[in-house]
Amino acid sequence: MAWSVPVVAAAVALPHATASTACAVAVPSWSGWSSGNTGTFTAGTCGKPQPESNGMWWQWCDASTTSNFTLSKCATVSMVAGKTYSITFTTQANRANPLPDSPANLVLTIGGTQVWGGYTVGSTGASGNPGGTNVHQLTTSGNGSNFTDQTWTVFYTAPTTGDVLICYNWTAYQRTSANGSASTDDIGTSLPVINCT
Repeated sequence: MAWSVPVVAAAVALPHATASTACAVAVPSWSGWSSGNTGTFTAGTCGKPQPESNGMWWQWCDASTTSNFTLSKCATVSMVAGKTYSITFTTQANRANPLPDSPANLVLTIGGTQVWGGYTVGSTGASGNPGGTNVHQLTTSGNGSNFTDQTWTVFYTAPTTGDVLICYNWTAYQRTSANGSASTDDIGTSLPVINCT
């Protein structure tokens, strides 16, 4: 089962750009984000209802042996054409137990465009790298410690004024002998903090 309780959370901040606080964009609480999913997961592996007490939303569900499992959380925010916005958020990742584990990834899109991606590498060496823009391997016990805080800042220039869709998209990779057959890695993220620069 992928779900587990983080006992020790190491706080290690990666270098990232400093966000301006000149103006803030209202971001809904998690209850204001829509949810969607595709594929199948293994019953009994999804843990407790989200978000966690620390405000992070985790995708704990193990993928099935027949398909990847994807989860999307999306919300609408207001932006102004020509303005550049900083989007700051914190992730954690967990190498699942038992081994061998299949990998997972998390992709952030704004206005339908990928602006960031994070992924794990499972114990078989299979990678969840989604490709695309601004992609980073997340820290787990395979390359550091599980539940390590990693804080990221990305920038987005709004092409139009009005509502913009922001989405977190998780993929848990199908459990196979090549990917890792016993469980699937887990990734959590905070709500984004959005400011204009």
